[in-house]
Amino acid sequence: MKKNFLFFALIAVFSLGLVGAPAPVLARGLGKADKNRIECAKEKMRILAEMFDAKVPLNKKTQELPSSCPNAGTVVKPPKWFVEGEDVKTKDANGQIVTVHKEPELDRMDKTKVVYIPGEGTYSEADLWRQAFSNVYLYLDRAAMSMDPSQPISIDQLVRGYVGNRINLVATLDRLNKDLLFGSKPLIMKDSMGGRGRAMLATLELINNEFFSTIESFSAPSKERDDKYRKAVQAVVVFSNQLYAEFMSSAIPTFPPDPKAIQTTAADKMMYLVMLIIGSALAGLAVFLFLEVKRQSIELMMEDYRVKSVAWAEDFNRQFLTIDIRYIVFGTIGLFALLGLFAGFSMGGFGGLFSFLVFVGIGVFASIRMPEAVLDSLKKARGRKINAQLMDALILLSNSLRSGMDIVQGFEKVSTEMRPPISDEFGLVIKNYQLGTPFEKALDGMNDRIDSRMLSYIIKAIVIQRQVGGNLTVIFARLVENIREESKLEEKLQAMTAQQKIQAIVVCVMPFLMMGVMFLFRPGEMVSFYGSPGGMMVFFFCIVWISIGMKIIRKIGEVKV
Repeated sequence: MKKNFLFFALIAVFSLGLVGAPAPVLARGLGKADKNRIECAKEKMRILAEMFDAKVPLNKKTQELPSSCPNAGTVVKPPKWFVEGEDVKTKDANGQIVTVHKEPELDRMDKTKVVYIPGEGTYSEADLWRQAFSNVYLYLDRAAMSMDPSQPISIDQLVRGYVGNRINLVATLDRLNKDLLFGSKPLIMKDSMGGRGRAMLATLELINNEFFSTIESFSAPSKERDDKYRKAVQAVVVFSNQLYAEFMSSAIPTFPPDPKAIQTTAADKMMYLVMLIIGSALAGLAVFLFLEVKRQSIELMMEDYRVKSVAWAEDFNRQFLTIDIRYIVFGTIGLFALLGLFAGFSMGGFGGLFSFLVFVGIGVFASIRMPEAVLDSLKKARGRKINAQLMDALILLSNSLRSGMDIVQGFEKVSTEMRPPISDEFGLVIKNYQLGTPFEKALDGMNDRIDSRMLSYIIKAIVIQRQVGGNLTVIFARLVENIREESKLEEKLQAMTAQQKIQAIVVCVMPFLMMGVMFLFRPGEMVSFYGSPGGMMVFFFCIVWISIGMKIIRKIGEVKV
């Protein structure tokens, strides 16, 4: 019994010891070659980090590769371009190619202060690159310790360390990827080290991705964790060696373009002009042939439009206006042509010519309907003015009838004592009557000229009274009362629908107002966008949809009395 109790007690103590001890995270069965690769890459990152330490003299930066590297014992010195600077060929004011000797790259990078961090100070361009290499070094150092069986380490501790490495590397890459201003000159960090910075930044981005893969491997199933972890570490090793090789290699070659290759010669200009003339002639010939085929249809359309133009001119005269229809038609076309010229010059090239033709086509289509639209607008405006005077005219007519005058004399009274436009209309009725037109016919002419529902009721009442008889004074009194009630109702409806009208105005005005504000703050971007084909299409569709929205809002708030 005592032996069993002692046996179970020993098992319990041993179990508690296993729980309290740091459990091995990984199998950590790593070959010697793998360990050597990690150690070699780690030492290369240390060498790179020390290369960018401006406080250490250049003559003390000579080091040897460790025994873990294949070429162990190789002496590593700072590259010549890093110590002495590179000779750059450029052109002087006379166009001659000259060689300019730049200052040592490390000195230049150390003088270039690019980032200020509160509490830490100002970092130079060399400091940022040094931080990037140091982050990779710390990662590889942590990876080497995690694969050493003699170094106990927990998963939580390992993950926290890798997360910290990645956060620091991401912050450094973010600063290196920014284009900054150093004084008045632009500073592009990718152009550091004679162009090597572009390749090295790309490699650092790949290393950053493998940092994330390393952290992600710990959330994998236990059977897959070791394999994913080793693959991520070995990938960082490969990219670290690549980063070292990119620093030690020659710069990315840059060759200035040959001016002769991009120069436009007189022959090129002549060929362009000839092709433009030939293309214009062919386009004109195509238009001529199309018009020739459609000649009869076009002539019929033109004749029909001439008849309509004469009718519109007579209608304008009946509104006491003398307007030449050609001014409306060609004025509309000219306005759209000016808009097309502005759009064409903004876009340039074939797109500008196409946009000009589109605007002219829209102008031609709009000009065909513009006289009728202007006439309808004038008739409605004139009808509203006459409606405002109609109650006073009825009272005057009613008083004239009570005093013993007939309806014709009452019309004369209105034409002489009231103001236009109602005096002009009543006076025209009297003139037509005096010239032999039946009074009822003259009243029908006034009804056709004026867009007014209440005036139509008055004219019908007068015509019916003259045909069948009746008391016009009573009829006029009732019409005056109806007009008063209708005016009150319209005023109430206007107050109730004011919100919809304001919404329609806001829908129409606000987009263009915001566009104007953006033009003030960002004129270059706005001109570039709205001068492009896509911008022109966006602007056109905005106008169309804004018009549709205004129409819908007006219809919602429209109430017919």
